[in-house]
Amino acid sequence: MVRPKLKKLQSLIMPIAVALLVYVVMQADLKGICVHVGAIPVWLLLTLIGLQICTQLLLAFQWYRLCRVLGWPASFFKLLLVNSYGAVVDAITPGEKVGGEVARVLQLRKYLGYSTGQATILVTIQKAMSLSALVLLNLVVVVTMANHVAFLQVWPVRLLVFLLLIAIGVFLFFLLFRTHALSLRLVRIKTSRRWLLALINWVGDFADQTASIRQRRGEWILQFVLALLIWAIFPLKLVLLIFPYTHAIPSLVLFGTTFVSYFAGMIPLLPGGLGTFEATMSGILTAYGLTLNQAVAITIVFRFITFWFVLILSLFIIGSYRIFKLTQRRGTDVPHQ
Repeated sequence: MVRPKLKKLQSLIMPIAVALLVYVVMQADLKGICVHVGAIPVWLLLTLIGLQICTQLLLAFQWYRLCRVLGWPASFFKLLLVNSYGAVVDAITPGEKVGGEVARVLQLRKYLGYSTGQATILVTIQKAMSLSALVLLNLVVVVTMANHVAFLQVWPVRLLVFLLLIAIGVFLFFLLFRTHALSLRLVRIKTSRRWLLALINWVGDFADQTASIRQRRGEWILQFVLALLIWAIFPLKLVLLIFPYTHAIPSLVLFGTTFVSYFAGMIPLLPGGLGTFEATMSGILTAYGLTLNQAVAITIVFRFITFWFVLILSLFIIGSYRIFKLTQRRGTDVPHQ
């Protein structure tokens, strides 16, 4: 029942998203957009690229730190490689990021020798920490942007969004810190079903690993700070892009604009949320006084840095590693004379 409803909803949303994108393209002056893109200083572009590289490195470090704390084999470069595979799959799959997480699980098994259970535990812990930071940042945005965003000025909508974020935050808290209680309850279940037995064992292992992290004083705080820093750098790039045009838009509004566009891009219409992200961000920026050409130019540059550059960088890392392994293999295959 759920899948047909989702497909029906998707079929309703897709024409609207496409129509909005077509409208933005038709109303925009392509020559004017190119002029605005070309006017962006080179130093600013290099700064944005540097921030994005920093984000990818921080993400790999977070995974590396988790592996070390859990006592599992860890290689910073291989974890960077694993995340590169995940980023590529995220880019080519429509909206939802499930495909990227599956790719990370498979690559963790391949490159680090983890079992499926270990890989899924690592991915789940990291994703839970990432979402916890995102929930907190969105709570700050909802509280501070209520007077700046039209739909948040309606108190029932504001309350609904606030309660939804709180509910997600509570779920993540119990997932990370109260899984042991769930494990004890599941162990009491008498069953012969393999899938249920596998789930019970996995939950027990997950509870043990989260407990081992708690034994490292301050580790959860460090992980949460890393997740906050990674997410905070994301909208910071939009703030830097906007400053040459206007200082009138509050920074928190720009943070909110970035996250709203990000969630719009998660609607599974096109690979990587293409179209929905651009239309949403451009629409919000024009609502705050930027011309359509300026808004589209900023969105294009922002999207290139956070999407296309990440895809190119990930493909470069994967390609470089494969060339290195191929060269290494050929070197060992050369017969000694």
